[in-house]
Parts: sequence; structure tokens; C-alpha cells
Amino acid sequence: MHKIRGKNSNFAPMSLRLCHYISILFLVLSTSQTILADEKSNPPMPVVAYGKIVRFTKFPSMHVQSRTIDVLLPNGYTPKKNYPVLYMHDGQMLFDDARTWNHQEWGVDEALLEYADSLQPCIIVAVWNADSLRRSEYFPEKALQYIPEDIRKEFIDSEFYGKALGDEYLLFLVQELKPFIERMFSAYSTPEHNFIMGSSMGGLISLYALCEYPDQFGGIAGLSTHWPGSMDSKDSLIPNAILTYLSMKLPIFKGGKRIYLDHGTLGLDSLYMPYQENMNALCKSAGYDESQYQFHFEEDADHNEEAWRNRLYIPLQFLLKKTQSAD
Repeated sequence: MHKIRGKNSNFAPMSLRLCHYISILFLVLSTSQTILADEKSNPPMPVVAYGKIVRFTKFPSMHVQSRTIDVLLPNGYTPKKNYPVLYMHDGQMLFDDARTWNHQEWGVDEALLEYADSLQPCIIVAVWNADSLRRSEYFPEKALQYIPEDIRKEFIDSEFYGKALGDEYLLFLVQELKPFIERMFSAYSTPEHNFIMGSSMGGLISLYALCEYPDQFGGIAGLSTHWPGSMDSKDSLIPNAILTYLSMKLPIFKGGKRIYLDHGTLGLDSLYMPYQENMNALCKSAGYDESQYQFHFEEDADHNEEAWRNRLYIPLQFLLKKTQSAD
């Protein structure tokens, strides 16, 4: 069992749960079946083709609403070695289309199985979204300062229920969830082994995480990144504010950091090209080369899980490709 190292004030609300979760981990390591960490959990656990899932229901936070966390451990997981970690947003959409609202899934487990020979074994941390608060939590909060005040207030009131929560969501990830994962599992804590991935608004918050916490994450992937930042507004004020924020922060990532972005041509993805071209130019001017920045354009791809599933192997290879020195 991975040793729990010391105390952390951020985990005081969870101290009574740790022993229970550790006992669950023993069960996971001793069985070939997917384990339910809380037998009263609802909805049912996803069925996976690769690895084993440990679920933490109502994961507590001082910053955001509690939520479900599904952790996918790789085949052959052992506490005798450390693993890179990929944090993924919209965690309820990743593994099992029988459990998703639209009967689509990313197929993360199938991709890891199919490309096991070329990918580093890794831990996937599937962070469920907060439903109606999803857009509030996934919007890059500090980009709001570049929107005129009257429009900013109307935007926050109409789309975020009066409060932007992007900074709070990142505090949850960095101060609460990430240290917890590193205590519970054999996970690397170093930024070069920690990555974050999402789609649509999840692409925005992934970029934001890299900018705000470069000491925590070494790379991100944003599939169909939703540059408009809104489901209603079609003008350029909001995406330009996001790009302005990124122009202030991205230059610090010369060397070591990796960014993958993509989009298709159908549905919401048809809106993204002008802003994505600006982002491509921004990264080039900031000194990113092909080893650090990759943009992929997918013809006839829509804005949904089926499309992301079809090209998921590309960002996985970009972030987690096995090297000669990797175990």
C-alpha cells in the first residue's frame, strides 16, 4: 500500500474517510473486478475494458460542490512504482456509454488498451462535472477582466448563475484532489508527469490550469476547445478576452510544457477556426516548437464524444508516449 505522508490542513474534512478509502484500495489490488468504493453510490459504476476503477463519491471540497471522482488504475498497477497521472474533466462521460446521458463516451479505457504498447501506463482521474455549474467552473476566470464591465456582469449573471468559479475549481484540483491522489496511489507529483485534458469548455479550463499552475502540470489537451466561452454570445469579445489572457501567460512556458489542441468542422466546432489560428500564432511567437505544441484539424468531425473518441489516441500519444527510458 502506498504510504500516506504526513498531514495536510487541506485534508482535515476528509481525515475520517482515508482509512475507508485505503481499505478499498486493498480490495482493488487483490481482484480483477471493478470495485465500487461506496456500495450505496448512484449511478452504477462504468464497465471498463482496461484497468480497474476506484470510485470516490461526494468527494468533499472547501472550494466547490462535492462530486464523484472515478480513478482508473492501469493493468498491472503496483504500488512498487510511480505512474504519470492524467486528470480529465466531465468524468462521467469517459468510460461507458450505457451510463451517459447521450449514450456516447470517450472510450478512454479502450484507447488505453488499444495503444498500450506505445503509451506509458498511467492513472486516469475522471473528475465529474457539477452539471448546471459546469460552465461557471470551466471558464478561465481571470480572462473576465478583459471584458468590459457592463458586458462582464451580464455574462456572469446569465451564464454562471452570478458567480464565476474557474479559480475555485482549480483550487479544488490543485489543493485538494491532486494531493489526495498522490497519497492514495503510486502517483508522480512532479509536473512533468501530471497532465490535464478536457473537451469544449473543458479545453479552456485545461489551458487555464496550465497557465495558473505551471508548477503542477506539464501538459494539457483541449479537444474542440470552445473559444467563444459562451453558448449564447457569437461576437468576439469573450474569445478575444480569453486569448488576451493567454497572451499574458503563455510566454512562461518556453521549454518543458506541452499543449495539444484540435477541432473539427461541424456543429460548434465550425466556429473555432479564427480563434484557433490566433492561438496557433500566439504559441509560435511564444517559442513553442512541434515537440511542445500540436494542433490537429479533423475534417467532418462534430462536437461530441463520438468525435473525440475517434481521435483521442492523438493527444494520448502526444502527452503519454512511451520512451526508451520509461518503464
